[in-house]
Amino acid sequence: GLCNRWLKCCKCPIILGSRVFSTATSIHIDFPATSAPITMMTFILALLVMCLRTVLGDVFLQHSEFGHELNDEHILVQLERAMGSEHRAATETRMKSITEALSSIFVALPKNSTGKVGSSSARYALHRLFVQRHGWQVKGLAADGETWDAAQPSAALPDKVSSGVKKLFDDRLGSSGLSLDELAVFAATLENFIHAEAMTRLQSAYQLSGEEPMLTLEKKKVDKVFQAYMAIYVMGINTTATSKTTMRRHVKNVGKIYPGWDLTLKFLDDLRREVVGDRPSYDFTDITDVVEEAGERFGRFQNQECLDLKQTLVRLEEFNGSGRVRLADFYNSALSGGQWQFSESLEYLRQLGALDESDSSNLRVIIPNYLNAPSNCIASSAYYGVCCIDECEELMGHVEKELKSPTAHPDEISKIIASLPSASVPANRELSESLIQRLKELGDHHDKSIPIHGRLFAQWMHLAYPRECPFPHISGTIQPKTSKERLAEGRTTRASKDEMQKYIKAGRRVPPAEKEGCNNELCSEMWSVEEELVDVGAHFSHTARRAERGPLHALLFYVFTCLASVCFASALVQTLGTTLRMADVSSKASFACWLRSSLKRTINHHHV
Repeated sequence: GLCNRWLKCCKCPIILGSRVFSTATSIHIDFPATSAPITMMTFILALLVMCLRTVLGDVFLQHSEFGHELNDEHILVQLERAMGSEHRAATETRMKSITEALSSIFVALPKNSTGKVGSSSARYALHRLFVQRHGWQVKGLAADGETWDAAQPSAALPDKVSSGVKKLFDDRLGSSGLSLDELAVFAATLENFIHAEAMTRLQSAYQLSGEEPMLTLEKKKVDKVFQAYMAIYVMGINTTATSKTTMRRHVKNVGKIYPGWDLTLKFLDDLRREVVGDRPSYDFTDITDVVEEAGERFGRFQNQECLDLKQTLVRLEEFNGSGRVRLADFYNSALSGGQWQFSESLEYLRQLGALDESDSSNLRVIIPNYLNAPSNCIASSAYYGVCCIDECEELMGHVEKELKSPTAHPDEISKIIASLPSASVPANRELSESLIQRLKELGDHHDKSIPIHGRLFAQWMHLAYPRECPFPHISGTIQPKTSKERLAEGRTTRASKDEMQKYIKAGRRVPPAEKEGCNNELCSEMWSVEEELVDVGAHFSHTARRAERGPLHALLFYVFTCLASVCFASALVQTLGTTLRMADVSSKASFACWLRSSLKRTINHHHV
């Protein structure tokens, strides 16, 4: 009776095995009479520990919720009503891998009081998912120089999608937010549309090749279809707005226009062998399997070009590890070193956010900002561009997995980063004094609890990994666009030969910076204390929950945990001793017999 009355006051869920009981549930527990006081105390202490460990937003819904029958309000059920059962089936097929890929990001993101993410965090997480998963910069998800709350994630969905479907996601984001599973549903829905676009592209490839889609084709004809498909893909041809004559001309000349065409054909041939094998003929299902896999893997395949480009820039570095190339050396490489691609105009580099102008007499190109700029993307789809994979994403993913929290103490961060290697930074290094000092400044700015999803931490990561992590510009100061978009505005993207020579001559008058004479690793004054959080509201919600828990809460939790453990062990020993005496167990054989019969009685006896 005491326990039941105490349970009604506790107001916290009780978890026994896989079952969850609310405090309104009637619970009956039989205590052995010989140890009732100790066992009761153990039970009460255990319940107190569970109540102290309330369900917090930071760990809410980290597992899939699809293990049971879905109600009418579930997002998958509502999407099925709007888009049909085939869409739901395709979405569920993609759910597992997407949920696993999103999990560590979701766990570390700040959440609202219901344990879900709002619009800006959802957009941020989805953007990072597609960059990591496929090397895709999805239109409408990338920040493009603005804050993450500047647009709804539903902006990434195609115009042909009904307003009701977009409203379904927008309404949830505007009220309770999205859980991990709901976020995965959004990502899977977008991938379904991208797959449908690939099928439209494949249909055009069949038409250009003069073949019928549903027929089984011999290998030679299949190769012709694949080549037409990949030519349309890498050149970003809009098949619905381009005539067949123009498409045929582009397909015929793709080897002259796209430098990596021969390697792309080899990639496609290797992929065909891996996915469907090497045989004399293939049916339509085989071909669609290869095409879909090509879209998902092409980003990582073409990223090798980005890594080669990075190595070329590193050889031009102002000094080892600076992550910067003097503009004079950048342009000289284009004119004299055979690197024709290093010819973006000063204005375009500035718009892309790839220019370090902290020293007006010594302008420099920031290597990771240049590599990750949309100028290096292939316009492959109406939904996304295939771009260089941001190497900082992998580093951030490791930090998130280690911390499992939106914020961390400077000491935690320094320990993780010191042991975390990159392509150009060794593991187990000793962080420099300037890095430690900057991290301390961040800790002072945020009361020793640094948000890892904010501009200041990203700025510090650029200082720690200057070749991998881009410098985060203040929102609104840059407007990164593709070359195609800039040309459509009537503006040039390339510097003239005279403009290049002007900066080459100016660079000769200014000697390169020496690392020993600088006050930081980069010899750059690109540092500001302006913070921009991914989700300000969720951050303050997280901070408030931490403050409510406080040190006293943590102390009480550990004290009651220890007491409960001691009481439980004492009760177990006392009960076992009494039971053995009552059972008259005098030998090993009789003990084994008693144990078997006791286990059998326990299994047949139902406890709540």
